[in-house]
Amino acid sequence: MRIIVVGYGRLGRQVVNLLDTQQHAVTVIDRQRIVVERHDRDLHARFLAGNAIDEYVLRSAGVGKADVLLALTREESTNLMVAQIARIIYQVPRVIAVVYDPAQEETYRAAGIETLPLTVAGAEYLIGQLQKAPARPATFQQAWERARGHSVETQLPVPQRPEVSPGKPFYVIIVGGGRVGYFLSRALLENNLEVCMVEQDEKVFNLVSQQVECPVIRGDGSSTAVLEEAGAARANVFVAVTNHDQDNLIACQIAKQRFGVPKTIARVKNPRNELIMQRLGVDVTVSSTAIITSVIQSELPMTRIRTLLDLRTGGLELIEYTLDAQSPVIGKRLRDLPVPPDCNIVTVLRNKQAVVARGDTSLQNGDTVMVLVKTTAEPEIRKLLLG
Repeated sequence: MRIIVVGYGRLGRQVVNLLDTQQHAVTVIDRQRIVVERHDRDLHARFLAGNAIDEYVLRSAGVGKADVLLALTREESTNLMVAQIARIIYQVPRVIAVVYDPAQEETYRAAGIETLPLTVAGAEYLIGQLQKAPARPATFQQAWERARGHSVETQLPVPQRPEVSPGKPFYVIIVGGGRVGYFLSRALLENNLEVCMVEQDEKVFNLVSQQVECPVIRGDGSSTAVLEEAGAARANVFVAVTNHDQDNLIACQIAKQRFGVPKTIARVKNPRNELIMQRLGVDVTVSSTAIITSVIQSELPMTRIRTLLDLRTGGLELIEYTLDAQSPVIGKRLRDLPVPPDCNIVTVLRNKQAVVARGDTSLQNGDTVMVLVKTTAEPEIRKLLLG
């Protein structure tokens, strides 16, 4: 079998050593280069240094042809994000992830991901050995089977949210008390919104809890218990702005799937993760890197395409296309163009003047055509206008 192992810690090493004796095609990914460089040279496995939540790294590992992916890092959010990319986006037949919070399991089993609750099984076994109670498992195998008792096909119940009366304030939960979370909370409070912040780091918690006039809860923003304490069941918007994409993704998923929060927003540090996180259920992603890159690219003199507005909720974009002498539509009337159904030419800018887009409007060299287009149809309209 073609197997990808993510994480080359103590568990990962043991798994790779056992698989190597069976002559599987094994690829190991670990984000610490020094760990990869120090691997046993006698192993037949292929080793890659990189962060497995980066889709490019997974592609390099051959995720598109993998039979099995094992997510075995010490970071639960990393395991769950990698597992979802493999199972949902690349349709890897079998995906197994180590989890430490038993409350996380049901959510991801419903997505077809097998979870390994090592801590739960271990705790069950130890208590059983101490108490020698008949209700407790007598062997570790029994404890393991008990901990893995849920089917991956189990459907999650639809979250029941309490009715919100019109008089209640708009409620926002912010996960992450760094600079982004701090200034965001202040801006929302100035607009008379109800805000609650969640921060895990003790130093940041102590600092921000003294500087913002809203409740601040110390804890993991992807923990069901912490979000329940924060009142996620009545939140209107959930925003995750930590420094880690995987933590933001899992927090948003728990908020939406377990508590039914209608709108989730995630900060994304790696622009490559934006589309992935949207496909995995986050309503809105915000990447400062992508925004700045887009602004710079739009100012380049050779740029013929510029995105003016991105309406992610509806999958729409407002885009400018600048025509030149090579454009296949030069001299043609708008009514004669085979414009895709999911596109609408809004207006034409000619010599810095707006031309109302009508059927008899002819396109000229140097025109800038503004198009409202669905994201899926953008390549088609681009080919039509620019060739």
